[in-house]
Amino acid sequence: MIRAFICIDLSINLKTRLEKLAIELQKQSTTKVSWVKPTNMHLTLRFLGDISEDQIENIKSCLDQACLGVNSFTLSAKELGAFPTLNKPRVFWVGIKDITNTLLPMQKKLEQELVKAGFGSSDHPFSPHLTIGRVKEGNGQDITSKLSKIEFLAEDFSVKEIILMRSELKPSGAVYSKLALVKLSESQ
Repeated sequence: MIRAFICIDLSINLKTRLEKLAIELQKQSTTKVSWVKPTNMHLTLRFLGDISEDQIENIKSCLDQACLGVNSFTLSAKELGAFPTLNKPRVFWVGIKDITNTLLPMQKKLEQELVKAGFGSSDHPFSPHLTIGRVKEGNGQDITSKLSKIEFLAEDFSVKEIILMRSELKPSGAVYSKLALVKLSESQ
């Protein structure tokens, strides 16, 4: 079985900024957090879980359908937060703003195609964000208090492709590799 998800990759510049943000949040923190490696940072559109090798083509077909007529578009990374709440953080994130109103309709279409193909509905409603860290031990309040003091200036990034990604869990952390991708049409 292959552990897989569908995502959008980020620009190198944005990954570098997110890494610096994580380092800033780590300083003088007593909370044990599993910080996401910059190379692994992405915007998850749909977590699939375990799939078989012969399902890859079917998923690729769902991606093709969901991206039909979708031009490359721009998103903006901005705003810091935590799930489920700032008072009880388990996941620290940077929010995503859908500048061109393309992401949400495309993701909804992708969800519909996957359900139609027999993959079932997602466990959670789609909330566009970039996970930067997950609390492992502690209450995270020391990091939450830092979030309000850090000014994270918005950064736009282009979306030119949608990726079906493999996730291999190793002792050193997750290792991602592309299984398939769909290139979006160039914007006019």
